[in-house]
Amino acid sequence: MERIEKRKSTPASPGWQRYVSDFTSRLTRYFPKTGARFLNAVLLPVIGSPFLVALSKHHQKREIQRCHSFHRFLIVPDCHIGDSMMTQSAATAIRDFFPDAEVDYVVNKTAFSLIEGNQDLTRAIPLFSGSSFLSPAEKSALRRLLAEGRYDLCLSFSPFLKRGEINSNGTVFLDFMIRTPMIIYNERRPAAINHFIRQQYDFTHEALALISRPARTDVFNGVSIQLSDTAVDQSFRFAAECGLSRTLPVVFFNPDGAFRFTRIPFDKQAALLKRIALSKVSVLLGEGHTEKGIGLRLKESLPLPARARVHIVPASLSLEAFAGLIDLSDVFVSGDTGPLHVAAARKYSRTKRFVFRNRTAILSIFGATPARMSGYDSHRPGFLPAHQDAPSWCYVAGSPCRNITCLDKMLKTCPTVRCFEQMDIEALAGRVEAYTETLTRSDPGRRLAENA
Repeated sequence: MERIEKRKSTPASPGWQRYVSDFTSRLTRYFPKTGARFLNAVLLPVIGSPFLVALSKHHQKREIQRCHSFHRFLIVPDCHIGDSMMTQSAATAIRDFFPDAEVDYVVNKTAFSLIEGNQDLTRAIPLFSGSSFLSPAEKSALRRLLAEGRYDLCLSFSPFLKRGEINSNGTVFLDFMIRTPMIIYNERRPAAINHFIRQQYDFTHEALALISRPARTDVFNGVSIQLSDTAVDQSFRFAAECGLSRTLPVVFFNPDGAFRFTRIPFDKQAALLKRIALSKVSVLLGEGHTEKGIGLRLKESLPLPARARVHIVPASLSLEAFAGLIDLSDVFVSGDTGPLHVAAARKYSRTKRFVFRNRTAILSIFGATPARMSGYDSHRPGFLPAHQDAPSWCYVAGSPCRNITCLDKMLKTCPTVRCFEQMDIEALAGRVEAYTETLTRSDPGRRLAENA
């Protein structure tokens, strides 16, 4: 669903960022623990200093006050599926203040079907291909969109998109990257919710609060996605063809990942999958998109009794139907990648003809990236819960070299992935098993018959 990262640098990535990432990768390669402690000790208090936080707020205020009207907005997320999910929170913040404004949203083409129908958007515009960096053609298309759209304000959430590359007509341009000091500052405040969904909402809300008062005061709980009736039918048809039990809980295991630093190593996935599949559950297993065929290889690694309970979800299945299958599942297990955010989002029927369960528990397993920025946990302070009527847990694997620079996973050059060096397979499987057992005890007949 998201393309694997390119190991070689591309012209789209700024030179200084490539050099910094390469230096920090080399430092932690030769001095894992010492290098990680050094980078955190230096970068966290410097980049996240109160002075830079205040400076970023000053810049935010100066930019928003340049706006003379607030009728037309353009939101530009980063180009991946997960970012398309998360940045919808900015549209919600705009609607809090300007319920009648036009809000256009540039989106990853693959994720377009999930975003279309969001009531906080006037238009979802499928433009990005989903590669790691924006292509010259995509930047040119954005430039034309800005020139023709006559937007009052453009909010950019892409770290590799600069104002001068697309903004030729003087549209006020508010760049989420100025929020970086606050996000880094929050990493030293354990109770602060630092998830990108919440931070993008707060960034937009705080900027607009400088020039207006909110028209609505609803509590913001997370983002949503919209599914078509066709996708619902596809998901139920696939579940029936698999012969998923109406009594056994269903665990959806997503083995894929867009980057090698966020993809759980094969041997650890195999051990976890084996432990889960031997419990009293049915298992849906993603075939793999960026790591093609990983699902089939994982299934073949299992003993026969466990293999019989595992059903491969083909890569050819649409993303909408994939999301529908997630809603039919009781637990979703994944690393940090786009489908994690699809799973965590609230699901609605585009035609209002179908009511989704929205009761999928989320277990996310993190390697390189800071867990509080992208993970979901309903039990720990400082984490955003998944937008489901079920618990969510975020597990951070043990790594000797993890540090704040791992946030830039696309440009890291570490030759060996040590992000998942220590994983408590038994604890992870035990959490899934304990939760599914509570479902079986509380309502043994509740499975697919709910919406059949």
